[in-house]
Amino acid sequence: TMGHGSVSPAPSPRETARLSRLAPLDKALVLILVPIWIVCFVLALRTQVKGFGIGGVELRVEAGESYPVLTGEYFTYIYETDPFPAAGLRAGDALVSVAGRDLQGVGSIGFYARVAQYEGEEFSVPVVFERDGVRRPTSLPTASLAFIRPMLLSSFASIAAALFLMLRGRPTPTVRAYFYSSMCLAFFRSQFPGGGLQLYVWLAVFWTSATLYFPLAFRFVLRFPDDCVPESRWHRIWPWSFAVLGLFLAVQFLGHFRIGMRGFFATIAIASPGLLAVATWKYRRADLVARRQMKWVLLGIYASALPPLLASILTNFDSRFGWLFWVSFLAAPLLPLSIVIAVVRFNLFDIDRVLSVTASYNILAFVLGAGTLVAVPRLAGVASAFAGVDPGTGQVVLSLAFAALAIPAHRRLRPQIDRVFLKERYALDHGIAELLPTLSSCSDMRELTERTGAGLQRLLRPETCVVYAGMEQSYVPVFAEGRAVPPAFEADSPLVGTLRGRRAPLTLSDAGRRPDQAPLGPFARAALETLGAEVVVPVRQDEALTAFLCLGPKRSGDVYTSTDLSLLTAVAETVARELRRFDQEETIREAHEMQDSLRRYVPGAVAEQLASGAELSSGEREVTVLFVDIRGYTSFSETRGAEEIFSTVNRYTETVSQIVQRHGGSVVEFNGDGMMAVFGAPRELAHKERAAVEAGREIVEAVAALTVEGSSGGDTRLAVGVGIATGEAFVGNIQAVDRMIWSAIGNTTNLAARLQSLTRELDASLVIDPATWERAQGAGAGFEMRSDVPIRGRRRAQNLYALPSA
Repeated sequence: TMGHGSVSPAPSPRETARLSRLAPLDKALVLILVPIWIVCFVLALRTQVKGFGIGGVELRVEAGESYPVLTGEYFTYIYETDPFPAAGLRAGDALVSVAGRDLQGVGSIGFYARVAQYEGEEFSVPVVFERDGVRRPTSLPTASLAFIRPMLLSSFASIAAALFLMLRGRPTPTVRAYFYSSMCLAFFRSQFPGGGLQLYVWLAVFWTSATLYFPLAFRFVLRFPDDCVPESRWHRIWPWSFAVLGLFLAVQFLGHFRIGMRGFFATIAIASPGLLAVATWKYRRADLVARRQMKWVLLGIYASALPPLLASILTNFDSRFGWLFWVSFLAAPLLPLSIVIAVVRFNLFDIDRVLSVTASYNILAFVLGAGTLVAVPRLAGVASAFAGVDPGTGQVVLSLAFAALAIPAHRRLRPQIDRVFLKERYALDHGIAELLPTLSSCSDMRELTERTGAGLQRLLRPETCVVYAGMEQSYVPVFAEGRAVPPAFEADSPLVGTLRGRRAPLTLSDAGRRPDQAPLGPFARAALETLGAEVVVPVRQDEALTAFLCLGPKRSGDVYTSTDLSLLTAVAETVARELRRFDQEETIREAHEMQDSLRRYVPGAVAEQLASGAELSSGEREVTVLFVDIRGYTSFSETRGAEEIFSTVNRYTETVSQIVQRHGGSVVEFNGDGMMAVFGAPRELAHKERAAVEAGREIVEAVAALTVEGSSGGDTRLAVGVGIATGEAFVGNIQAVDRMIWSAIGNTTNLAARLQSLTRELDASLVIDPATWERAQGAGAGFEMRSDVPIRGRRRAQNLYALPSA
């Protein structure tokens, strides 16, 4: 608590560092609003300890110097019964004094202040009223504020969640919007009406928070979870229409109870489903990852609202359950907790499974609860009549029998919920269950590997799927789906050492979870980034690492959940068990054959360096990576013969190679219609970003000038898309399949490939990242900035620069 003369502890270095990362406005609001809330919260606690009562009756002052007159209205939601009959009061009575203080010319707020200052008998205040010219004393019941105690826990939880999200890093617009709305909710639920000045302070805080809450809550829902909100003037204005909640609250406290209360509750009745409607609209427009985040909020709403609903139903059946209604509000902190999980660690658990399990048990709880209240007493009465069993004993036995049915009923009900509402989850669970027996029927390693890779490709649809097998002193790819060249890993590499020490999958993505902190080394990290690996699954026989699987991001855009990881572990254990059946020498021979089938032609990028005898060093360095791809290559090749395609591709590769070399770059890889080049390695290159952009512009023009003669006569023009990115990459010799290649791998390579694929969506011939554009100098002329472009495989949208197609 805070008191006079108290000294706040100095912030820790970590807290100071976190505050320093906030924007000036955010920092000011945190340092101003949070201490004010602490004061309000302490006053609210003091009010509860003191046992404060409020005189919630409506008064009307007919003239400036007259006594206030009772209208017969009162706060129905804080009084359990009508306070007027007990006091002998009725509508039209004039209140002359309260607690010995004259009320002439005093309105509703002045009356509340005088009642609050009275410290006599609890929940009752002496008043003098006048009726038909006769003044009489009586005692007016006051309403207890004990019903708001559970709200204090919700107030604290809201502040804690909002502060945690604000201080954990640089706040996003979504986090900032949640902080503002949570502050309003926390102030609104910190009730501290008291006497004198305290009452007026409380009214100001209460009115301000009520006015701002719904507009700011709508702002948060519009932004959650992806920071994308329509920025039209209409979307900025319409949420503020719900600020009328504060207007109706002011009308209520100024003495017009009926109008104020009806307007107050009508606004809430419209705003609450309005928030759900906006959330539903956002959900329908969201991708799968955003939907997972929104499901956490849905679970929080469900978990915090269901207990009061069930408690109110039970109270209607039996008034003895009234205490349960107020206790049920202790579930309110589950909503801010779920929002924190949705923003920070939405993949902490599999939300689909959590929802289906929760829904299943709650359906059963409702059915069993209804049966216990309705059916059990009747069945117990029948049993008592026929068997002579005591009705109380019969009710206990039947209730236990009903409860015993919950577990088997849940096992049957939950899959049906998954089948109807979570079809992808249901399909994956059943697909894996069908895949595992088929792996047990494989006759050799080749069949086992192909079934495993093809099955995971079909069920999870990853962008890349590579199966590695241990062979002599390295682990080599024996099954590969995806465009990247899968490198081999030495048996003593950090990645292999990490996998040897674990049985659970290694998670590399930070999408909704904390990635595994494993020592991978620069090469392994860059190689896995190039493959786009989000999950690496070890296949172990006893303590030996036999193989491992690398899976890239799902093509659906969804994340790997904890349930997915459990299913992948089951697949790995089945593969490991089946490998024991095969002869070791035969397995190695088949691995060699499968490796040979994955050979790719990789042109030399460093012939000049090798010819001069210079050593090619391997390591991390900053480079600029360029990807180019022919547009419409598939449809182009379908209508032409092999000789014509071969001739066209040769002319294309020759043209592109010459341009890259002329600008100081190194061609690393040709793969059909695609090409990758590196600027700044193996030799240092000044202004590598400008050289790459100039080369990219020249490639677009040169390829467009190539004439391709069609088999039916006429000419066809080729078009390409170019993506360029600058950043750190692992550069050097890499063991790929059966040979050493020189390449650059890592996140920068991945980004350049992603930018190239975006050229179609952005209607651009070149797309480059901000780092390249800033250093390209004059070569960046003509590029247009595209704000907040979503990039496949990345959680955050990014600003990019695009050169429009001619």
